[in-house]
Amino acid sequence: MPANNDSACVQTHYALGNIRKLAFAVTFDSGDGSFADATVTAKIEGRLLDLATNPGGTAPDDNYDVSIEDQHGHDVLETVGANRHTTNTQKVPVVYSGTSLHPTVDESDTLTLKISGNSTNSATTVIELYYALGG
Repeated sequence: MPANNDSACVQTHYALGNIRKLAFAVTFDSGDGSFADATVTAKIEGRLLDLATNPGGTAPDDNYDVSIEDQHGHDVLETVGANRHTTNTQKVPVVYSGTSLHPTVDESDTLTLKISGNSTNSATTVIELYYALGG
């Protein structure tokens, strides 16, 4: 649990034709740099395409990890959110390991954003998840 319980996550959902973008503006806790898990409020359905991370002016620690878990604890990002860079914007395809196949999510899934591996107080980052409608 965060020391001051003041980590924050502002979620925004964008329509880009048949492509959708779910963006999370994250601020880590000011006391210990942790992040309180955030329930994804948008109901999304389709093929996950890309994950982008863009650290802010006060960046998280190098190699911080981002996952989005379903109600069964499975990382729907297939671990591509591991080891994010502390200063560079990174964009990676969300695919099953060793393939070019994109995983899907269903609107009935309960998704939770989880971020670990940071101890920088009040660090910020923007996380963007792109997906295509349908399966």
